[in-house]
Amino acid sequence: MADALTSQPKAEPPALPPWVAGVERRMDELDPELTEDQINIVRGYGQERHYTHGQWMWRAGERDAGLVLVLEGELEIINPRGGEDSIIITHKRGHYGGEIVTMAGRGALVGGRAKGNCRVIHVDTGNLKQMLALESELGEILLVSFIVRRMRMLAESQGSVTLYGDPEEKQTAQLRTFLSRQGTPHSMMEIGDLTENPTLKNEGMNVLPVLQVGDHFFAQPSIRQAAETLGLAAQLDDDMLYDVAVIGGGPAGLAAAVYAGSEGLSVIVIESIAAGGQAGTSSRIENYLGFPTGISGMGLAGRAYLQATKFGAEIAVARSVENITCEDNHAIHLDGGDVVRAKAVVIASGAEYREPPIKDLDRFTGGGVHYGASFIEAQLCRQKEVAIVGGGNSAGQAAIYLAGFAKQVNIVIRSADLTQSMSIYLIDRIERAPNITVMGETEIIEAHGDSRLSHVTTRDRATGETAQMDVNHLFIFIGAVPASSFVPEHVARDANGFVLTGPALDEELLSKCRWPGDRAPFQYETSCPGIFAVGDVRSGSVKRVASAVGEGSVTIQAIHQVVNG
Repeated sequence: MADALTSQPKAEPPALPPWVAGVERRMDELDPELTEDQINIVRGYGQERHYTHGQWMWRAGERDAGLVLVLEGELEIINPRGGEDSIIITHKRGHYGGEIVTMAGRGALVGGRAKGNCRVIHVDTGNLKQMLALESELGEILLVSFIVRRMRMLAESQGSVTLYGDPEEKQTAQLRTFLSRQGTPHSMMEIGDLTENPTLKNEGMNVLPVLQVGDHFFAQPSIRQAAETLGLAAQLDDDMLYDVAVIGGGPAGLAAAVYAGSEGLSVIVIESIAAGGQAGTSSRIENYLGFPTGISGMGLAGRAYLQATKFGAEIAVARSVENITCEDNHAIHLDGGDVVRAKAVVIASGAEYREPPIKDLDRFTGGGVHYGASFIEAQLCRQKEVAIVGGGNSAGQAAIYLAGFAKQVNIVIRSADLTQSMSIYLIDRIERAPNITVMGETEIIEAHGDSRLSHVTTRDRATGETAQMDVNHLFIFIGAVPASSFVPEHVARDANGFVLTGPALDEELLSKCRWPGDRAPFQYETSCPGIFAVGDVRSGSVKRVASAVGEGSVTIQAIHQVVNG
């Protein structure tokens, strides 16, 4: 198999997003050497182990690799790609192996092998999280190295994951977006037909896309199958009763998880796609406190995910909620039949961009039609003409970002101009951009193409005249509808489906559930006691990242009273 695999053209690593630049200049953070005092701190959290030359300490895909600190001998970090093992780095005494996924107890992306006779300290996932939380100075060193190591893995496309297919085909694009939003290092092998790669045919693959993880191949895997294959899926315990279950891994949900975990509550986050939610698809957030130069949605989500994991939060990705029961210990029913039980529930599922009435639009979702403009989508738009539907800040941020890649960006809006819906700083930038055109009083009425989008039909709202616009990619940023389809009927919502909380609940609404007579609902509590709603899914919320983070963090104070009686 090794010969067949290595005989194929090498997969090119993807172009790099700006937040991984400069990794090669950060070796002091990538591979720090711990002092003797710091080694002794680690010793208090781990167990000493011995390995002989060539013995694997952990292999790619294994969970709970944790942290391995070298005392004697050397530790080789192995990249298992294409049937061959290559050495990424060799750690000596005082240096250690481990990164973000090993800290979280997920499947390792690389392996660790002894060089010479080795003596090491192994810190398992649980004790590693405890050490990071309690040992602040050492924890900072470790966390920074984990982040920089992941940046290097992304920059050099390390690890055992390769995706084969047409990057603009719907399912391939969805898998690629999933891998990217998870921060999973991978290579994209662009092929349009299986005959272009005999290895895949030899492995019994008969349809694209194909996901390769190590020496294993998977044809057209679902997002959940990909998550399970990569060791990203949470291992749920049917007997576990969590203090808090958070539904949604956007800014509000992750903030709730960070504050709940840091205050000693057991917490699980259930996210249908990837950490970050809708904000994770934003190219740049420029008005979030503390980031004067802005931060990408993926960058913010990655930091929040790491912070929540550090404080012990379990994060289950690629799982969707089907229903919630309102009882003393709430039952959250997931796809596949799993049930998560918790004393309190935080609904932080956010909102979704509304689908406009464009004929045949849904045929091209993920294959030319997008509801977010991340780095992956931007790569697909290089030197192409694209259109954006929407005139709010999200549309403006996307337009400016995509203008750095696309040949031409057309903003299609029903109103005459952007002044009523977009911040002035974005309007000024759009006006200065030579390749951005604002098409006022215009709407798109139909999408066209075979397997992918090729052009759209526009209509002038003043004259009724129609025209054809040749675009390969269409981005939708109009309005928002709550992601609340799983919310049970007895949890009160407003006319638009957003969840009502606190002061918005009257006695009639509270009577839908068995409400305790000795207290009123907390500010973000729903009509069902112990179930809270925060962020964009909540009726009356301010649709901003900062307010979502604030609501998610503040609600933990009330949850303490619910959990502790």
